[in-house]
Amino acid sequence: MRADVKIGEKWLTADLDFIFSDKSISAPEPKITLLEIPGTSDVIDLSESISGDVEYKQRTIIIKLESNSGKDSYFAKFSELSNYFHGRKLKIVFGKDSGYYWIGRIVVSQSDAKFYGSTITITATVDPYKYETQSSLEPWLWDSFSFTDGIIRDYFNITVPGTVTIIGRRKKVCPKIITTNIMTVTYIGNTYNLSLGENIIPDIYLGEGEHVLTFSGSGTVSVDYRGASL
Repeated sequence: MRADVKIGEKWLTADLDFIFSDKSISAPEPKITLLEIPGTSDVIDLSESISGDVEYKQRTIIIKLESNSGKDSYFAKFSELSNYFHGRKLKIVFGKDSGYYWIGRIVVSQSDAKFYGSTITITATVDPYKYETQSSLEPWLWDSFSFTDGIIRDYFNITVPGTVTIIGRRKKVCPKIITTNIMTVTYIGNTYNLSLGENIIPDIYLGEGEHVLTFSGSGTVSVDYRGASL
């Protein structure tokens, strides 16, 4: 994959003619909550949320760009970037990791203009997780598929009765279950009623590993799931 970055609908090199020179992504910082017990050296760790998982703080992405335009053109290029991105909440896709996107608020910072080699810094405050580019119900794009950790998700129009095996990623997600009829779904020994149309079952909260959903009744079912990784 190319060393380019897509923000919103614009590739910084291919569309805007900038040179992508460097990037950094801060490590995910867990939200740690420790309750000290008075009179002792003991603490109670309350870091796990109601989902049973630890939550994380927002992360920072810094992207360094270079412009080989002349000094006068530099200001026009900076304005172009600012008009597209500055202050907006947008998706960020790195060409070498195009199976995922980050999402967050963008800030464009100006440097001193030079005749050649002027730099512009883009800083984004993003969710702690990067999300799969396609959900299980969106058209699959093979050009962004990762042969390292990509997962082919075929959860669309499953004939009922039948089963769906979902391979979960790090972030816990409640998938949306879309039915063409009234039916039931069984997960880890518990059975839930599904109405016609869209359903979200709070008890079906999928983290890492394989999750088998068994559907009973008649009709078809689709499961809308988008994985996310740190």
